[in-house]
Amino acid sequence: MARAVWSGTISFGLVSVPVRLYPATRRKDVRFHEIDRVSGQRVRHQKVIEAPGPTLTLPRERGRELPPQWEERVPPTAVPEKTAARLVAPGDVVKGFEVARDRYVTVDREELEELVPERTRAIDVEQFVDASAVDPIYFDVSYYAVPDRDYERAYGLLVDAMREARKIAICWFVLRRKRYLAALRPQGRLMVLTTMFHADEVLPTAGLEPASPTDLRKNEREMAALLINTLSGPFEPQRYPDEYRQKLNALIEGRAASARPAGIEAPAGTGVQDLMSALRASVEQARLASKSRAKPAAKRKRRSA
Repeated sequence: MARAVWSGTISFGLVSVPVRLYPATRRKDVRFHEIDRVSGQRVRHQKVIEAPGPTLTLPRERGRELPPQWEERVPPTAVPEKTAARLVAPGDVVKGFEVARDRYVTVDREELEELVPERTRAIDVEQFVDASAVDPIYFDVSYYAVPDRDYERAYGLLVDAMREARKIAICWFVLRRKRYLAALRPQGRLMVLTTMFHADEVLPTAGLEPASPTDLRKNEREMAALLINTLSGPFEPQRYPDEYRQKLNALIEGRAASARPAGIEAPAGTGVQDLMSALRASVEQARLASKSRAKPAAKRKRRSA
């Protein structure tokens, strides 16, 4: 059984029901690593910058003091001179929001910490609404809300009451340092908690909707209705497998026996001395290889003589 990702209580009015949240869905996409074709080693990505010069930041507004990290550090017309890429230490990386091309507002970790919502262990029900009133486009990630054993009766009463009233609960809860808008809805004997998009995150349809046809004939409408009725049936998710993923898994399984181990990893280095050491080692290796090839050739000459 999967591990619970959250535990707390469903709270509405003076009623509280302890629950645990378990993931209701899981992506099964086939994920690949990046491998060096020659050595077979895993390719890692590092944080680098191409130019070590200061970053263009949001300029000071007239009559308003901005925090020091928002100050204009270089003139907008200045262009940092390009140089070789260099690694950036994790402690030197801060969050930045691009307000214009190559111009960033930076925010410190301490400032972000101040904005983190207070941790709570409650799913606070804001209101109950008709289930048909919420468009599925607002739904995002779903979790099974499983009750504690001692509260199964109260939980079951809530499930039955919501199903009979055909209502879902709009609520708030905090998960992993973020406050989510969510919907609680009955599904079988369980309750499903689904995080929701906010109103300003759902894109408008203005300019996308086609004009309504006005010249449709009666027989055309009847034929369309007949086609829909002919193809209608119960929803059976098992009928719609991910055929691409199945073929990809079959391809990988067919090559599993030929998988080769990664080569010996060479010591990482970024300086000139590392390059010189690698070159010296390569020259020495080439000399040894040349000597080993020369010995059989000398033996053949003596035999021919």
